Amino acid sequence: MTKKIVDLSSYQADSLAYMKQLKGWGADGIMVKLTEGTGYLSPKSGNQITNGFKVFDTVGVYHFFHGRGTAEAAYFLAWVKKMGLDKSTVLAIDVEAPGLTWATTGQVNVFLKYLISHGYKNVITYGSGSWFTSGRINRSKLVDKAIWVAAYNNYGPGVSNANAWQNTDNWNGHGVDCSRDFDGKLSGTKTAAKKIAKKATYWSENGLYEVITDQVNVYGKPALDKANKRRIHFSKGSTIYGKAVKYGKVYRIKTDVGYISANKDYVKLVRKSGGK
Repeated sequence: MTKKIVDLSSYQADSLAYMKQLKGWGADGIMVKLTEGTGYLSPKSGNQITNGFKVFDTVGVYHFFHGRGTAEAAYFLAWVKKMGLDKSTVLAIDVEAPGLTWATTGQVNVFLKYLISHGYKNVITYGSGSWFTSGRINRSKLVDKAIWVAAYNNYGPGVSNANAWQNTDNWNGHGVDCSRDFDGKLSGTKTAAKKIAKKATYWSENGLYEVITDQVNVYGKPALDKANKRRIHFSKGSTIYGKAVKYGKVYRIKTDVGYISANKDYVKLVRKSGGK
């Protein structure tokens, strides 16, 4: 069954209400603009991803490409990880910048190879139909042949066996791009949503903890929200002594510099303390 995937950037809203609205209009998932070049992070991407996962099973992200393959791939992937997106996430490269060289396939491959080499294999290349038909993007030479074609019409992408087709930039008058995902490549056969949606389990002991995810942020209060966030974090492999504090139905770990999550997906109890 063809799915409708909406493309979001900083031009669209990032609220939970907006995600529910998209769902009500008939969207099956979203692709969020995350980064561009080597210095731009979409300011709404974090909330769009977080609230998107509350409504949709499918949340992917894309990078607007300017031709610096390895540097841009590294920048993009760093933010993919910071957003907590796992290796099942669909990652797209948006190839349309006017400053790109005419033949872009080699540059695109450098970008894709970097993602694939780091275990992120659900990749797809986005471009205008004319870029594919003219050879600016040579699909036969792409390291991954999945393509997402933009062609705003009512009859088709104009490229044989396209995996997805962005057929409008004003879906039903809602001011948002929408695509048809023909075979599940754009939405992904596995999604991070299923993992994120699972019931979290928490440590409730005092002791020495080790960070087992890329990083955990430190917060000034146990609410763990942006208003209380400190400008520090513990990186993967860090060890911290902390006291478990009950917060509602879950736990936090109180450290000397603030509170961190006690989620067992983020930290591991290395040595239990006897004291309370």
